Amino acid sequence: MPWARRTTYLLWGVSVALLALTVVAVRDLAEPAGTWIVGGAVLASLVPFAAGWLATRHDPANWVGTWMTAAGTNILLQMAHGNWADALAAPPSGLIGNAVLLNLTQGIWMGWFVPFAMVLLLFPDGRPADLRARRTAVALLGSVVAFNLFLAVAPGPLMPPLDDWPRPFGEHRVGYGAVPALVVFYGSLVMAALATRRRYRAATDEVQRARLRWMFLTCLTVPATILLCWAGYLLTGTPVVALGGLVAMNVAIPAATLVAMLRHDLYDVDRAVVAAAVYPVLAFAVVVTHAGLSATLALALGGGSTVPAVVATVVVVVLLLPARAFLLKVLGARLHPRQARGIGAVRALVDAVHAGDDAPESLESVLRDAMRDRGIRVGYRRPGTTAPVDLRGDPVLGVGTPITLSGSDIGVIVAGPGQPAVPVDVGREAALLAESVRLRGELTHALAEVEASRQRMLRAGDEERRRLETDLHDGAQQRLVSLGMRLRVAQHQVAGGASVPLDPLVDDAVAELANAVRELREIAHGLRPSCLDDGLGAALESLSRSSGLPLTVSYTAGELPEHVSLTAYYVASEGIANAVKHSGANRVALDVRRHDDTVLVAIHDDGSGGARLAPGSGLGMLHDRVSAVGGRLTVGEGRSGGTSLLAVIPCAS
Repeated sequence: MPWARRTTYLLWGVSVALLALTVVAVRDLAEPAGTWIVGGAVLASLVPFAAGWLATRHDPANWVGTWMTAAGTNILLQMAHGNWADALAAPPSGLIGNAVLLNLTQGIWMGWFVPFAMVLLLFPDGRPADLRARRTAVALLGSVVAFNLFLAVAPGPLMPPLDDWPRPFGEHRVGYGAVPALVVFYGSLVMAALATRRRYRAATDEVQRARLRWMFLTCLTVPATILLCWAGYLLTGTPVVALGGLVAMNVAIPAATLVAMLRHDLYDVDRAVVAAAVYPVLAFAVVVTHAGLSATLALALGGGSTVPAVVATVVVVVLLLPARAFLLKVLGARLHPRQARGIGAVRALVDAVHAGDDAPESLESVLRDAMRDRGIRVGYRRPGTTAPVDLRGDPVLGVGTPITLSGSDIGVIVAGPGQPAVPVDVGREAALLAESVRLRGELTHALAEVEASRQRMLRAGDEERRRLETDLHDGAQQRLVSLGMRLRVAQHQVAGGASVPLDPLVDDAVAELANAVRELREIAHGLRPSCLDDGLGAALESLSRSSGLPLTVSYTAGELPEHVSLTAYYVASEGIANAVKHSGANRVALDVRRHDDTVLVAIHDDGSGGARLAPGSGLGMLHDRVSAVGGRLTVGEGRSGGTSLLAVIPCAS
């Protein structure tokens, strides 16, 4: 078992013993609030205890979890020591008091800061990063020991409430060495906080840098809290002022440590760092501005007037929002340079696009340069695609920063492998450019589809024309040419005095003309079915008589323009033919109805399904035909299986 875990177990045992001592001291004091004191101590220790347990479970050999557990043990130590001292100072008391031990533990309050300072020095791998960090750890622990030893012989009484207890070590001037020891202690706390920043700058792995940013977010709570404590003693004589800092430190550092070790990508930590810097500065500026303005106006108008306070309050309120925006911009650029670079690059691209010097499609390359991440990919959500696609149409996979506009998800920015996520504010800033790229891409795709459809229609027209030429040449044309030649021969025979039987000749000519007319009608039927002469409803009924499957026809469209009837008929004919040939269906349903200014043609079968629109296929040609009249054709699965084909054809007059 690693020594870090063994020490953690030992600290749990010590914590139980300290809790028992606290209960004994509280009972000896016999104060009604004693139970609440014990409960509050236990509740306050749960946060560092939980963080220490989870960190040790995540990495048993890492001393970060051990020192985090020590922070929880310290809370119980402070409660046990304080309540024991209070009980000894309120006789009669049945508790045992040792003057030597009490003299040597006057600096026990340092335990509030030592565990968290060690966490900052050892995070994230449980070892000091460099020689300076090791020296800081030695100075920190050494100054705690030196301060307590010096204070044990310092002139004067013990700290209240035991100021009347004896001094077994005597009083010597050497005890004043506690002052430089205290300075070294505070300097060590500051160096421990700065060690996080130093380690962050030296880190090359982006994941480690993201973890260290979480610690940098809370590291200043350690030296700031001890300053609050000293200020409280100077101003009020008690450390109550530091209570807020102690609570913040005992919650913020354990929480940041856990998030950094287990879920460093849980939240945009850079935004939190900026906010943590902005609001203290803003609060300080508000207090200083209000106090300075009030004092100045009071001197000018007189101390008894309420005008200075009112005017100062109004000025502070008016300046609050502009000051907040200014600080967010300045400190954001300073503390969050990556986000600042990304936003600046996007705004520069917007200006270049407006000036006509660049195109919005440059967004991906601009972000790669600004974020210093050559693996960044920008994906755009387009109709008909399940995943975002890049400019080439390739899918952009992975979890990234969403690009949203008016609540709609229009794209995503995915960072390169091993790189931190792109800040949310950069994605928000790029929304208009991404929407422009997306719309331009859809327009380009639509134009390409129109051009491809036009080419297919042209090819289909050429093929149809060649078919007509072939049918005319091989059929009716040959009959008419042959008939003309026979009549010309008969004419020459009559002119030469020969006898020509006219009745058989005329009968044959009439028969040939009838055949030619029949063939011409068959060719014409291929262009426009003659069954439409009686209306679309009658033509669809004729399809039900010639269909190879049972066909149910529902027609409620009324009279329609010629081109609409022809298109609807071809849609119905092709849909029914596909169902008969390919679906393996047992029944087909056809429904044609008019809805406002459109005609809906729906064909549904109960077959195997799987029909798709493909260029060059029958359905593909049908799609082109419907698109040519301004309609749209969709093919999909029906609710109960099979294939469902729906055409929407405009029929406004």
